[in-house]
Amino acid sequence: MSPASVASRPLPITIAALEQEVARLLRRYAKSDQRVLLIRAAPDWAGADEITLNGRTVRIAACVSPLAVMEQVMTHLDRDDDSGREGDDGDGDGDGDGDGSVLVVLTDAEESTLGVGLLSRVIRQRIFVVEPWRLVEESFGAQRTDPRLVAEGWAAEALIDAMPPGGWPRLTGAMLTREIALGQLAARRLRLDRLGIGADELSAAALLLWSSDPAAVEAFRGLRETEREGLRSWLRETTGSTVDVLFQLVDGGHAADALALGLVCGALWNPSAEGVAQRAQGGALAYISAMSADTSARGGPHPSVEDASIRAFAATAERFVAWLLRDGGDAGEARLAHATLERAEDLVGQFGARAAARHSDLLGSGFEDRLDDVASALSAALEKRSAPSLAVLADTVAGLRTHVLARAESHRVRRAEMAQRLLQWLVRPHVTAERVSGVGPAVQAQIDEWGWVDRARDDLWLGEPHHRPLKEAYRRLHDLVRTRGDELNRAFAAKLSAWTATGPGDLLTVDTVLPRVVAPLVADRSDRSRPLLFVVLDGMSAAVATELAEELRERNWEEYDPVPGSGGRARRRAVVAAIPTMTRVSRASLFAARLVTGDAAEERKAFENHPFWKGRKVRLFHKGSLSGSAGDSLGEELTTALEDVSTHVGVVLNTIDDTLDKGRGRIDDAWGVADVGILRTLLHHARLQGRAVILTSDHGHVLERGGTLRTVPDPRSARHRDAGAPVGEGEVELTGPRVAGGRLVALWDPYLRYLPGKAGYHGGASLAEVTVPLLAFLPLGSSVPDGWRALPDQRPEWWSLEAAPSPPPPPLPSPVPQAPAGPRTKGRKAPQVAQGPTLFDDFKDFEDGAGSAAVDEPATSNPNETLVTELLATELFAAQHQMMPRRVQKAKIHAVLLALLDAGGPLPLPVVAQRAGEHTVRAAGFVATLQRILNVDNYPVLSITDNGRSARLDAHLLREQFGLGNPRK
Repeated sequence: MSPASVASRPLPITIAALEQEVARLLRRYAKSDQRVLLIRAAPDWAGADEITLNGRTVRIAACVSPLAVMEQVMTHLDRDDDSGREGDDGDGDGDGDGDGSVLVVLTDAEESTLGVGLLSRVIRQRIFVVEPWRLVEESFGAQRTDPRLVAEGWAAEALIDAMPPGGWPRLTGAMLTREIALGQLAARRLRLDRLGIGADELSAAALLLWSSDPAAVEAFRGLRETEREGLRSWLRETTGSTVDVLFQLVDGGHAADALALGLVCGALWNPSAEGVAQRAQGGALAYISAMSADTSARGGPHPSVEDASIRAFAATAERFVAWLLRDGGDAGEARLAHATLERAEDLVGQFGARAAARHSDLLGSGFEDRLDDVASALSAALEKRSAPSLAVLADTVAGLRTHVLARAESHRVRRAEMAQRLLQWLVRPHVTAERVSGVGPAVQAQIDEWGWVDRARDDLWLGEPHHRPLKEAYRRLHDLVRTRGDELNRAFAAKLSAWTATGPGDLLTVDTVLPRVVAPLVADRSDRSRPLLFVVLDGMSAAVATELAEELRERNWEEYDPVPGSGGRARRRAVVAAIPTMTRVSRASLFAARLVTGDAAEERKAFENHPFWKGRKVRLFHKGSLSGSAGDSLGEELTTALEDVSTHVGVVLNTIDDTLDKGRGRIDDAWGVADVGILRTLLHHARLQGRAVILTSDHGHVLERGGTLRTVPDPRSARHRDAGAPVGEGEVELTGPRVAGGRLVALWDPYLRYLPGKAGYHGGASLAEVTVPLLAFLPLGSSVPDGWRALPDQRPEWWSLEAAPSPPPPPLPSPVPQAPAGPRTKGRKAPQVAQGPTLFDDFKDFEDGAGSAAVDEPATSNPNETLVTELLATELFAAQHQMMPRRVQKAKIHAVLLALLDAGGPLPLPVVAQRAGEHTVRAAGFVATLQRILNVDNYPVLSITDNGRSARLDAHLLREQFGLGNPRK
């Protein structure tokens, strides 16, 4: 490359550049006898007076005049001569040893002013001129320079001035491109290394982060104007128009506000804010264009900023702050995000931008505005209870959920979601006491629906910390749900009283779980080697079970109905606790498989000696034997048992019951697997060993929610007492073979207690205390035991937040008087409000006092059935079906398609296999075959979702691809 012409004025030279140039010249003229090197440069030197290069001492002097150059050179030569005489070794060569040092003189003098005599004493009798591009090339290790870079007249001086110690990073290629050079220069001048940002990571977001570093910004402001403008122009070219706004803020001394201002501009220039933001936009523009005194002195006002640049600036700031809040890597980034949000609120007030802030997905005031919307929509929906009001509520809750602060305020968002769910449930047909047909239907409904209601209602009780209108709306909704719950518990108590007097019938009770669920699993001939993990979560209610099961289903577990031969649809099963619903009675009865009273030792002895184990090793572990020593999550014996696939393992975890008893605040939050003692570790072992997992309890519980203390003599627990005194309001007398001791009085009203307050209670006769959830899981992909049936999603339809289900017309007033349910007529079904099961829909499948579910009666007209029948009759389906090398029975296809249509969403692959009568391990292959039949021209009629765990049928595409008519409404 032909280097650029010599600069018109001497350049200042940095330590790194000087070292590089001197080292090059000394290598080139190593044989010269001279010891003085003149370099044309600005006579400014901030480095050391003496450095060492390749073992040689180099003295450096900056000389502002020819006389100063003469003085430095002569002094150095005299010193060198004196040193040489003193060191003459007598060998006759006259060189002496000397000190070998070199003098480097930095001067802006011309050669003509120095004279021939002086020049004759320096290397090559000349002043060496630093050729900027050659020096830059050498530093990068380049052989040539991009002409576009050379055309940047300011860049050479800047690259030399900014050269880091040791030079610029060495290139891998031969050419120094404009992009590489200016990228490295920008990273160096902006001090991006302080933020952990490399030259290859330059972006608009990186510049916004840079603006939060005052020292780096001030260093940039101190650069020469030509370099600042050159860098600004190049950064705009490479990172976009965000820099138009950013560098005006830098010039005005407002760089620290860049991120916060970006969030405010995002709201002000939001199209939804048009009409309310004009005045505030003017304030923001004036703030952007304001100049500091030193900037104003350098020139005229800033050019106006285009709306497109402001929108780009705002979008970058919003994306970056959102990233900091969601995925920021350390505490410093989190602090920056929250400090930015606080400063943004100050600017909102300063610009009068409150009306526009509601349209922001990041501003805290926007989040509060969305809470306003939720409160208004919830209040309106409580009054109207109509489909439109529910749709508005669903939209406002969805808007709250999409706000970036929804994660930080997750408890507030979750309660708004729970309010939406409860209202969606509340508008469904009112459940009267007369429809509580028996204990069996009631406890099953507690699992299917009321446990979900309890979960939402208990969360709603915790309320809203700041927003007063929302607090009031939550209170009203909670009271409406409580009223309906009181009706249910009153009716259930009457049925429970009759049931305990007559016996269990065919109901699944706590003392029959082992013989009816565990014994068939142990005897399963399909896989005699399958070990079992049987976990009793003492005090787990149906509400807590919904949370734990939901989490497990999202992980590597599939849920099953483990009760073989039970008839009806597969479902999560309910178990009836022993009476009273106390650990000493109900848990002892669970492990003994008969109604008894006992302690942990008796439980262990009974559990490990049941005959159905058939000689297999069995171990039961209680509280004292669970924990290990330092570094061990589990005790040694428990670990050994879990790792032995020939051993069935039972574990009792008291976390939930202890939380209730000790009154700790943990009960106020959602329950996850990690919150329940060592459950997460147990499940990890179970998955590794391929264990079947059964999670159950001995009784449920009710929470302390502003209850009333009722004083009675000698209460047996907080929720039951001895019989004798008259039965009062909220109490029921229970007698018979299902009652330990034969007779007692229990509270059915969840808001009453006999003892001082704790976090929660059990021992009473409410539906939540008597119902025991039974959860069964297998590791994903495991073979399925005989009689186990895979479960679809167990969430009730009204739990969905995607769209508010339409309530049945006409809108329900409050309260709703209901006529008693009449006798059932064979072959008829009560009117259905929605596709999915509703509260107590399954009650009609039970006779009063009976416990076995009847097979669901077919609907008289099912539009999905019509659609599938029409599909199987089409010529296109016949052709697709004929092409398959392995012909799938049409009956199997019919069953699977009907299940997918009825589900209205994804179904787990094991459920698909079960509906087709295929083995679970063949689920993926079976669905792949169906895809080849249905996905004509590769349209995704049938798709795999949930990372390969579920199948989804697109009914619209199905109709379109196969030319099917709409199903009847």
